[in-house]
Amino acid sequence: MSKRLYVAGPMTGLPGLNFEAFHTVAGILRREGYEVVNPAELNSDPKAQWAECMRTDIKALVDCDGVALLGGWEHSRGAKLEAHIAEALGMTLRAWDEWVRHARAKGG
Repeated sequence: MSKRLYVAGPMTGLPGLNFEAFHTVAGILRREGYEVVNPAELNSDPKAQWAECMRTDIKALVDCDGVALLGGWEHSRGAKLEAHIAEALGMTLRAWDEWVRHARAKGG
């Protein structure tokens, strides 16, 4: 059974809400065999309110096994909240590229 990863990173204030980075990383992780929860897919409306998006995201996050962190996540109010929740729930948090290296070291 593959690990289910949640992608966390900055969106607010970035061009296109940083959706391109979320989609790119989600695609890479999926090719490595992970099941991926991508907030940019969960909240595709760029005009949606922050709190509304976070409620959707947190519901999805709690069903994951780990979190794949995008660069700059530590400067994002939402990503820091997601990381805090994930850590409190005992999930593994790693930079997204560390998840890729981990998958390749295990042979997929």
